[in-house]
Amino acid sequence: MSVHARLSTLASRRAQYVWHICLNLFLLLGATAMWLWITWRAVYLIAMVPIAIVPFSYARQRLHAYCVSLLGPSSLSLGLFSVVGMVFDAIMAMQILTARSGSPLPFLHAPGISWTGTLWYSAYGILLFGYAGLGIVRGLTQLARRGRAWFIQQQAQPTPHDNLPSPERRQFMQQLGLMGAGAPFLFSLSSVKLTYDFRVEERDLILPDWPPALDGLRVAHLSDIHVGGEMDRPKLLRVAALTNAARPDIVLHTGDFLTHRTGDFDLPLYEALARINAPYGQWACLGNHDFDAPHRLVRYLRQSGVTTLRNRVTTLSIDGQPLELAGLDFIFQRFDRAGLYQRIINSWGSRQPVPRILLNHDPRAFVTLPARCADLVLSGHTHGGHAGIQLGKDRALSVIGLLGIPDQGLYRHADMQMFVTRCVGFYGYPMRLGIPPEISILTLRSA
Repeated sequence: MSVHARLSTLASRRAQYVWHICLNLFLLLGATAMWLWITWRAVYLIAMVPIAIVPFSYARQRLHAYCVSLLGPSSLSLGLFSVVGMVFDAIMAMQILTARSGSPLPFLHAPGISWTGTLWYSAYGILLFGYAGLGIVRGLTQLARRGRAWFIQQQAQPTPHDNLPSPERRQFMQQLGLMGAGAPFLFSLSSVKLTYDFRVEERDLILPDWPPALDGLRVAHLSDIHVGGEMDRPKLLRVAALTNAARPDIVLHTGDFLTHRTGDFDLPLYEALARINAPYGQWACLGNHDFDAPHRLVRYLRQSGVTTLRNRVTTLSIDGQPLELAGLDFIFQRFDRAGLYQRIINSWGSRQPVPRILLNHDPRAFVTLPARCADLVLSGHTHGGHAGIQLGKDRALSVIGLLGIPDQGLYRHADMQMFVTRCVGFYGYPMRLGIPPEISILTLRSA
């Protein structure tokens, strides 16, 4: 490479480096200003910069460096890619900063632009995992080569030119690498339709102590609707219509109705919920996104026909058979959750020989619940793993699942069972990737 080419390459990479420093500082300062003068919840946005945006910038830098080496620093294609990338970066940053506003800037949510930020971030998130995996493979390969060289005494060392790839092979590997770098963008683009491809999933759950009188009870389990943004009125009305078409006996919600916004952005939610019909009503608990104004939310839910169970239990009569419904608020406290759950559930009194369904937003809490506090626990929160590969109705390969967090399907602990739905909506970055949403219809069966 000539001196001029090297200087051009260095200048191109430095320009990208400076741009991403400015991008991260812009987000950090904007989030800090929001924290100081608008909402304390912007502290999460401040934390998001080093945790999520800096890795995003790293992936952007790596892909840019690869494109420079492949196309050349003075390439018109590289220049166009850089300019488009900076525009998308700016749109993503503005969408992040205005996401909590009840009336965001219209042009940021116009057709063709509204998905820009989530698509852009999601693609580079996948690319980042790809780089991490490639780094692990390369590291293991190098260790294997060194181990082989140490254990096997070679009689003749290969000459330096023996292992040099041919120009044709080098060009092929470069083209293959470019195709691999483009795959995350295609995967993210294909997930736009998947994100709100609401699927009605029917399941039979066999519960050991479920009374024969309640055999066949149909429960619609909805969770994480996350009204706002792309979860608009038409989509909400479609969820209501699909739920009604399944003809449930009762509808149970496990929280996260909202998305940390201000204003009346959530009004379409209550219109949709009011259209859902079930003989034994709609019942709910609150999730972690529901505490900006919980009393307002509970009031609006009640007006829409949804009763919220906030750390309490109630008893229904279904054809003369009593059924207890209980609900727990999301617990933000990190320590002694088991003790908190124990005290709340003990306050309900001794468990009667009556079947009980417990609504609890966070599936991670399942193993900390008191033994035999319910026959069935319903949870959401994880969006089915959010990003991964769906392997069946109740199985997926997801990062959340690999971390040991219940992501979807049926789980057992002691004498209790928990069902985790893939949820209806999603919130935040990245978008849903490979994991479709669902409206869960559970038919409860006695053993």
